[in-house]
Amino acid sequence: MKNIYKIFPKVIVVYMIIALSFVAKAQTSCDYNSSDITFSIGTPGVFPNNSLTTYLLVDHATGIITQISSTQGFSGIIQSKQYDIYAYSYVNDNTVTGLTPGGDLASVSAACGDLSKPLTVNVCVPSNSGKCDYTSSSFTLNTTTTPPTGATTEYILTNLSGVILQKSATPTFSGLTGTQSYNVYAVSYTGSISNLSVGSNYSTITGACYDLSNAFPVKVCVCQPICLGVTLTKIK
Repeated sequence: MKNIYKIFPKVIVVYMIIALSFVAKAQTSCDYNSSDITFSIGTPGVFPNNSLTTYLLVDHATGIITQISSTQGFSGIIQSKQYDIYAYSYVNDNTVTGLTPGGDLASVSAACGDLSKPLTVNVCVPSNSGKCDYTSSSFTLNTTTTPPTGATTEYILTNLSGVILQKSATPTFSGLTGTQSYNVYAVSYTGSISNLSVGSNYSTITGACYDLSNAFPVKVCVCQPICLGVTLTKIK
């Protein structure tokens, strides 16, 4: 069992201890095989009346907050990847900032708040419950927002482990075979960028100024040709 322990700052006199642990963790490379995950609080301490505790699901590679929950669980996870779960406790005095999905964990602050150590989990989300999004060897996605002016935007196709399989200037990918699940990302950047290449893992992309979209999961089922013998007969 993995645990997270945190001690609230002494400035509010009492100590607050939170322990997070897995619920029925599987002994595999995936801690969870579902889009919904739960965890438990070990031994909570004494909480001040005016304090709040929230739980953060954070992208392990980027430090971006994916979800925030008031309970010990997250649902509707769409990306198969490694996450960090944190408990954040703070005095409810309207000074907390940065506590929002899509924000950077490093920007979270409060006049009196404390962040637990991370509980790192590997989540493997089933892809579309077995349904196929495309049945051809190529597909094209639509973008819902306009790429930033002055930046270069490229699109990458990765497997569920994050390895870049294809890179394109447009959200079109081709040459696909078999039945596979993928994630598609848009990457916009200015200046130089590293590891944005086929064979690299998207989590290792670095650059002075870049932004990575959320993953768009796609399942492609390319039917293989089947040859059947045909016999012709004459009908009188």
